[in-house]
Amino acid sequence: MQTALYHPEHGYYSSGRGRTGTRGDFLTPVTTGPVLGQLLASQADEWHAALGRPASVCLGEQGADRGWLACDILDSISSQYPALRSALHLHIIEPSPRLVEQQESTLALHRKTFPISWHRQSITFSPGDVPCFFYSCELVDSFPVRLARHLQGEWHELWVDVREGKLHWSAQPAPADLMDEVKRWDIPSVDGFTAEIRPDAGPWIRSLGQIIRRGIILTLDYGMPAAELYHLSRSAGTLVSLRSHQRTPDPLQDPGEQDLTSHVNYTDLILEGKKEGLETLGLADFSSAWTRLAQPLLTGSDPLPQKWSRNFQHLTHPGFFGKTHQVLVQGKNLPRDFQPSLLKPVTFGSDLEDSVPLPRA
Repeated sequence: MQTALYHPEHGYYSSGRGRTGTRGDFLTPVTTGPVLGQLLASQADEWHAALGRPASVCLGEQGADRGWLACDILDSISSQYPALRSALHLHIIEPSPRLVEQQESTLALHRKTFPISWHRQSITFSPGDVPCFFYSCELVDSFPVRLARHLQGEWHELWVDVREGKLHWSAQPAPADLMDEVKRWDIPSVDGFTAEIRPDAGPWIRSLGQIIRRGIILTLDYGMPAAELYHLSRSAGTLVSLRSHQRTPDPLQDPGEQDLTSHVNYTDLILEGKKEGLETLGLADFSSAWTRLAQPLLTGSDPLPQKWSRNFQHLTHPGFFGKTHQVLVQGKNLPRDFQPSLLKPVTFGSDLEDSVPLPRA
């Protein structure tokens, strides 16, 4: 999976070939329009105000693809939030040179207004004491996974083998480290049960917890807490391959030509982030989160443009991203009374489910 997605020349993402949008293989919350960027800009400005409007802040993104989300956020900040505009420095973590070129092109006009820095690895991203607003959208789901499957009373790991020039699955007895994960998440020992384990998720969120001394981290992705992810109702696992907006039957076919993805274990990010001082402020689905942030617009007297409303519906409708996607909000050294608007209860007659804020340490 690592090679199929991130090989420098042939990798599905790192090759730089267009993959998202109506002409690509799948839609993302970013490709449906600029509303997500506008709402994140609003949340960033609220965070900046809660900190007392410091003169310098960092906006960080990883998994920026072609830079569209960053562009939408900067568009909104430029036009609506002058105090944040004057304080902001954008940092993008991107290991692919081809994607960096595309991001530079997308953000060319904004580079005249905002300082923008690129980092090949997160180790060179070092905001120090500068407060940081860090976000990612559909990043963690593309981190490679290991596959555990319960067969004939024993846990196995699925490996990839080559036979007669074709890739095949090969089940081997699960090693001790994989068994530790199976036990950690209390994965049901039911024959045929398949589960994904994502080794890089914990180190990723811990590294952000080490790098960011003061700030907020928003992880936007499809996924759920561990108890739901490894429930008996998901005994087939969540690993899928996508091409031309359709699921393909075999994740091993045509490596580098189809997307490989599986749902995020949000409990893993919560527990691992806590080890580095990240406090979980809450977890909310897109329907709830973006409706809360957009409440001033939705209850205002001015009618909303039809194009904006359609884009908002894509983000929040249960038939699109509204219930499949979640926002995990983690913070470090924030004001004790700060609660992001995307986690606050909706106060007008909405039947949307409330988020489930976790207790603050």
